Amino acid sequence: MELTQQLKDNYREADLTEAELAMLEFAELLTIQPANVVESDIERLREVGWVDEDIVDIVHQTAMYNYMVRVADGLGVELSERMQDAEVRDAEAVDTRTWGRKNQEALASTAGDD
Repeated sequence: MELTQQLKDNYREADLTEAELAMLEFAELLTIQPANVVESDIERLREVGWVDEDIVDIVHQTAMYNYMVRVADGLGVELSERMQDAEVRDAEAVDTRTWGRKNQEALASTAGDD
């Protein structure tokens, strides 16, 4: 199976390096639960080989994409017909209901550790 399809199906099970997986998990956390990003999340990126300049790029790219989506949504920008077709197609291949679940479960399991 090609990598694109693996990523659509479940990026955690795709043929990725440890560094790539950590980057995507971090980007997901930053997107879904930005207030829950802590120093250990940054340290995890360093542990798998990302340097601070890379981490800044990861944060900027994630934030920029999220910003653009929120501006478009906030202004009611409609997708072009081509993009609507792609969104429908991708919705059939990507189950976004599980996004963030791993991080939510991890946060819930450590909530009583304080």
